[in-house]
Amino acid sequence: MTAVPLDTEDEIREFVALCLKSRTVAKLAEVMPDWLRGPVESRAPELTELRESAERLEQEAALARRAYAKALHAWIAKP
Repeated sequence: MTAVPLDTEDEIREFVALCLKSRTVAKLAEVMPDWLRGPVESRAPELTELRESAERLEQEAALARRAYAKALHAWIAKP
């Protein structure tokens, strides 16, 4: 496997742009591996805050969906 140089911001941007040839930005954000996320976020720290916020909100949404399903089940089972 050939190592991809990710030493400069331009190299990182070029590599990320190559990744977009086979996926959307939304999909890349979803599947970006840590070895790529690290260099990207070190150059754009505001992305870290946004990603962490999105992850926290996704967890909250999952909890809300489970609570809704549990309440729906209780309502269905109520005589």
